[in-house]
Amino acid sequence: MKPATTNIKKKLISLILLFCVITLALQVTTVSAQTTMPLTVGPARQQITINPGESAPFAVKFYNQGEFPLTGIVKVADFVVQSNDGAPRIIDDIKTANPKYSASGWTTLSFDRAAIDANDRAIITGNISVPKDARPGGRYIAVYFEPSISTPQSVEGASQGTTPRIASLIYIRVAGPITENAIISSLFAKSFYEYGPIKVNSEILNRGDYHIRPRGILTLSNSIDGLVEQSSLREENIFPDAARMYENSLGSKWMMGRYKINLAASYGEKGQALERSIYVWVFPWKVATIVLLAVLIIILISRNMYKKIVVKESVLEAEVEKEKEEIEKLKEELRNRKE
Repeated sequence: MKPATTNIKKKLISLILLFCVITLALQVTTVSAQTTMPLTVGPARQQITINPGESAPFAVKFYNQGEFPLTGIVKVADFVVQSNDGAPRIIDDIKTANPKYSASGWTTLSFDRAAIDANDRAIITGNISVPKDARPGGRYIAVYFEPSISTPQSVEGASQGTTPRIASLIYIRVAGPITENAIISSLFAKSFYEYGPIKVNSEILNRGDYHIRPRGILTLSNSIDGLVEQSSLREENIFPDAARMYENSLGSKWMMGRYKINLAASYGEKGQALERSIYVWVFPWKVATIVLLAVLIIILISRNMYKKIVVKESVLEAEVEKEKEEIEKLKEELRNRKE
């Protein structure tokens, strides 16, 4: 009876451990669901043009789609985009912001705190006052809501951190003549491919005073300038003093020869043009080597067979000629005997 009792105890212990694990998992899931902020903002982005010495109002709406009310602070800060993926980085300290693109000091908000009931919204209004001596060009600010709780997760529109944020990005254009200047800072593909398609990395750098949204086409041409394929660049904003990286694929698997890759793009209000080209080689050398070896083997076999056939025919012809000579000799001997 002792073995049966031992087995029952083991089963009970296993069931208790399983129950504890399931309970702990449910608690973790509940905590995770509670700490995720169900916030959205509208509009996520807006553009405002203001003359120097004038002001303009704006409004941002924060929506609480959760089941519990939220309270927190509302702030305005400058932001920059320095990475190739276009992700904004909020600058909390105005002293560290670039004065050329800063406008948080021009902005006032109607509230610095907000309480949003469950399934409700809070409307934050503000005003941007541009100094008379402001330089024409782009200024970039973010109006964000920061709940009064800490969580290891982040909310869309904010950077990773211990406190979630959700932000509305405002693109301010101070009216007046601006400089539009961009370059194709990189156009790269490996110089040799065994098989296609060809992976192309390109980068456009904005050196102007305002963000741009280039339109570009990558063209793949063969050695006789015949069009093989075209691919468009993603239409995305590139902020001043920032670059945007693009990834495209051109061509098919089976290609052979020298190919030209050309990037042609336009940007800005005047449709300024950008263009750059590179060349690549595509040659399936492994397949070509196998085919060449197969051809050589066929040639050698054919040549050997041909030689054998020719030699055999020559031997047969020689034997026939010899037999003819012997027959003629026999005939001659027979004639001589008759005489």
